[in-house]
Amino acid sequence: MQRDQEDHGAGGPPQPLENESMRAVYRDLLRFGPRSRSELARRLGLSAPTVTRATRDLLERDLLHTLAAVPRAKGRPQEPLDVEENRGPRFIGVKVTADEVHVVVTTVRGTVLEDLVLTLADTAPETLLDRVLVAVEALVGAHPMVAGIGIGLGGLVTGRRTVLSAHLLGWEEPVDLAAALEERVHLPVVVENDLVAMLNGLHWFGLGRAYDSFCVLTVGAGVGIGTVLEGRVLQGHHHMAGLTGRMLLPGEDGEAVPVRDMASTAAVLRRARTAGVLGEADGMDVLRRLLAGGDAGALEIARGTARALAQTAAGLVAVLDPEAIVLGGEDVDLVRAAAPAFEDTLREAVAAAQEGIVVRTLSGDFDEWARGVAVIAIQEFVGGAP
Repeated sequence: MQRDQEDHGAGGPPQPLENESMRAVYRDLLRFGPRSRSELARRLGLSAPTVTRATRDLLERDLLHTLAAVPRAKGRPQEPLDVEENRGPRFIGVKVTADEVHVVVTTVRGTVLEDLVLTLADTAPETLLDRVLVAVEALVGAHPMVAGIGIGLGGLVTGRRTVLSAHLLGWEEPVDLAAALEERVHLPVVVENDLVAMLNGLHWFGLGRAYDSFCVLTVGAGVGIGTVLEGRVLQGHHHMAGLTGRMLLPGEDGEAVPVRDMASTAAVLRRARTAGVLGEADGMDVLRRLLAGGDAGALEIARGTARALAQTAAGLVAVLDPEAIVLGGEDVDLVRAAAPAFEDTLREAVAAAQEGIVVRTLSGDFDEWARGVAVIAIQEFVGGAP
């Protein structure tokens, strides 16, 4: 296990930022890069003395550092400031699936330093807490500057604290996951829906930084939809926007079918078995081997999945007009294998002016999800989005 190389001394992890001016300054530098004190004052609408006090306190706490002075045609050279990433706080992100716990530790800008994967014997809350604790204790021991922990799972979460329900884990009653873990680790803990967390990670530090508006479609155990519109993550009145896979599409018999019943892992396997491409005991590993070997039946199953997702994306484009569509999830490799079925279907279904929409694809690894959950913890540390 690789440890942070810097000696952080005995002062313990960084403490929360005390006031909004400190949080505003730190957050702006974190997300948008180095700026001088005068630039910060103009951008944030703060007085020069307020910015001076905030930056002085942040420098004294080793959360910022000074860059080389930049000469100007008139007046004194500007002295840009930036966040201290190398020796700054660390954050742990935990992505929970039905059988594994994927854990990463990141810098304050979401750069992954280390990752762990632990299996889950079952999905009972106590079992999950015990496995998360094993990973967290190991990572905190190796990275003593951990300032916050995030947990992400497929479910309905309220207040970034309590899981109201999690169908894939079999949780039907509320579980105050944040409080339960905080009792054991004595660090701030936040909990969020895993898709919402990944969306925030892409928006703050990932490929979403390039776009003011983008939609994410994930395909795996379920089908998820996430949207950033004009720089804001959309969650909806009940925090359920895009999380249910209930968007209806025309099925094979002409009746409306939820997209999750056409593109989720279970739906893909069902179609493949019905078509005789897979046996009753075969799973996604066999389907992937058939795709790698160019099997025509497997390729048609993958094309059907890609077309269903493209029809879903076309509906999002019609309503939201985003700059980009981002594809992810553990089964996104099926869409890649069926290329260009997704792109062709999407462009046939959108308006002519929207045919140039950008389509980006994530790796499909769970590290991207876990990194997003770490970003949720980072947001709590810096006071949330501006």
